[in-house]
Amino acid sequence: MIALNLFSTAVVAATAPKILTSRKLRIHHSPSSNLFNYKFHSVPLLSTASRSPAMASSVVNSTSSTTENDSLTVSSYSEPYSILFVCLGNICRSPAAEGVFRSLVSERGLDSRFNIDSAGTIGYHEGNPADPRMRAAAKKRGIEITSNSRPIRPSDFSEFDLILAMDKQNKEDILSAYQSWSFKDTTFPKNAQKKVKLMCSYCKKHSETQVPDPYYGGPQGFEKVLDILEDACVSLLDSVLSENK
Repeated sequence: MIALNLFSTAVVAATAPKILTSRKLRIHHSPSSNLFNYKFHSVPLLSTASRSPAMASSVVNSTSSTTENDSLTVSSYSEPYSILFVCLGNICRSPAAEGVFRSLVSERGLDSRFNIDSAGTIGYHEGNPADPRMRAAAKKRGIEITSNSRPIRPSDFSEFDLILAMDKQNKEDILSAYQSWSFKDTTFPKNAQKKVKLMCSYCKKHSETQVPDPYYGGPQGFEKVLDILEDACVSLLDSVLSENK
């Protein structure tokens, strides 16, 4: 479905100190802080950093017989289909998912028909480029990752048709943010939590239910993440095209 802007969304911009002792520890709330306190870690209401357009090249094969039909299907809509990929810090998995999906969409000639972005459930790395190890691994496959990290924001729930979490913790944190924002703002879009799904729910060749975080591992971890994402993104694109005929 195309994004339904039936409700206006109040976007709260806040400037708050980022308290993090390590990447795996959670951010805690203090009375003087502007951060919301969630069950596991906070989702700050920070203004988004500017996003650089990814210049993705083709790495995922698709059959020429489906390209024309896919273009006709999506181009019949007046608005692009919007997808947001989300992980913890938006420097490894979600920017990689954004890059892989952009590459696949570009290969099929559907760039103008999709709005693709990524975000994190925390703003600790806001404004930073993706992890250099992930960028290097992706580049070997012909995929450019050029986006900068930003935290998820309230308007994402109205601006995106689909929000894909890399793991179950990410999904829980996204839903916690939605509950907090919708409780404080009566104009917040209702039932938008239905847009939130797990990335691996689209996998066909891999049995993993979550995209593992490669941050503390070696090169093999980044390659594994890309393998999973390429699998999921092919199925994701086919699913979107099929459901919006």
